Amino acid sequence: MKQFSILFLLFFIISCGNKKESEKKQTPETTKTDIKASADRSQEIKPIFEKYSKEGIVLNGQLQVFDEKLNKIDKLEVNEISKIEILEKTTSIYNIDHSRDYCLKSNFVKIKYKEKNYILFGRDVYKIDESDQFDFKDNSNEKFSIFSVANFEMGASDEDGLTDCDDYSLLVVLNQNTNKYSTIKNPEIQEYYPSQKFATLAHDDGSLENIYNVKVAYDSLIVGIKISYQEGYGSYFLKTSFKDNFSKSYITDRKRFEEESVYKQLK
Repeated sequence: MKQFSILFLLFFIISCGNKKESEKKQTPETTKTDIKASADRSQEIKPIFEKYSKEGIVLNGQLQVFDEKLNKIDKLEVNEISKIEILEKTTSIYNIDHSRDYCLKSNFVKIKYKEKNYILFGRDVYKIDESDQFDFKDNSNEKFSIFSVANFEMGASDEDGLTDCDDYSLLVVLNQNTNKYSTIKNPEIQEYYPSQKFATLAHDDGSLENIYNVKVAYDSLIVGIKISYQEGYGSYFLKTSFKDNFSKSYITDRKRFEEESVYKQLK
């Protein structure tokens, strides 16, 4: 009986030693995994913002406001299309509202609106493209500008190449006398982005559109747009009306041609 007790005690001591050795072997791996998981969570809740100084606009409506950790905290009510100052944007792009759609990913953007700073999802923030701006006057001699604006949503390409995502800019008209902004209603028959609410310029992997001319005829605004396709070129006119506040529009004289010389002569 005494010998049995000694053997049992020896077996117990050996088992405890093996258990401690096993724990020693597992500890570094477990710690490494925990640290990695912690780092991943830290990266998610501590986004990096970089300076991005540019003029922009926000459309009228209720916009979601986020805190520094990208948590929803408030709503911003914008009663009319308004000019803003873009201050910073995140170095990474994100989905919100449990979306897994890669094309809906966007930067978060810090803006200044009415002397206050906000963090908004980049889909709701539009940067102004001054290179596409055209100034003109209506028949009452009021001064206007038309230009394109693009949000911070995933575009036609990223660091890995083409994404197959839509990529376009909205067309915006500014009345320089009143400082009022207006969008142009998307043409009812629009083959490129038929689901869009407003008129756009495409700049995806299939085509690149730019304004090349703006005319006013009676109460109509006529915007000449040229297109560069992967193969060939084209043009069309976007027509809309001042009296309807650009709430109706249509496309005329759509053409396609092969010669680059014709494209360059559009004016």
